[in-house]
Amino acid sequence: MKPFLILVVSSVFLAAFPAKAGSDWNTIYPFYRITEEGGGIGVFVDSVIVVTRPEDGRWVAERWRQDDVLGKTKRTHDWIDSRACPQLLEVLASLTTLPKNGVLTPDRAESQSLALDFITVSVTGPASVDGETRITLSDRKGAVSAWWARSSEMLKPCWQADPPKVGGVPLSPGLGPKSSAEGPEND
Repeated sequence: MKPFLILVVSSVFLAAFPAKAGSDWNTIYPFYRITEEGGGIGVFVDSVIVVTRPEDGRWVAERWRQDDVLGKTKRTHDWIDSRACPQLLEVLASLTTLPKNGVLTPDRAESQSLALDFITVSVTGPASVDGETRITLSDRKGAVSAWWARSSEMLKPCWQADPPKVGGVPLSPGLGPKSSAEGPEND
């Protein structure tokens, strides 16, 4: 019976540690996810950014973005490594400025005005230290959008086409176009 118990305990212990990031990026659970979606008057955006932490302790952001401007489509797929871009650490630290409770009481929710022709920004991240509970904050013209406008401006010079390397191996993409027939290139 003791060898069986040792085997079970060992399996649980090993399962608690993630796989190497360079070899299995797609199985790493993102800490944060930021999306932009919408637009109007001929300009539309669809963007997803995931931020995660490989085993070496740095933060890595991966972005897949599609912009449609007056019928012309531009797609980008790029990365940020916090070792080369300390602004990413500042952006993550500024998450504390977001509202703690995004649920409105009925009287406030009904008095909201309709916002048209705006991009909806959503931020998803851990809501508790257990890592299991996650929360999404989303808006069109509020605190989340303002936070992301400041943050994306800070990160603008940091985006690079080549994925960061972990242990000498480039990270495999975890994001991509909605259709496998499409690529991150421009139309």
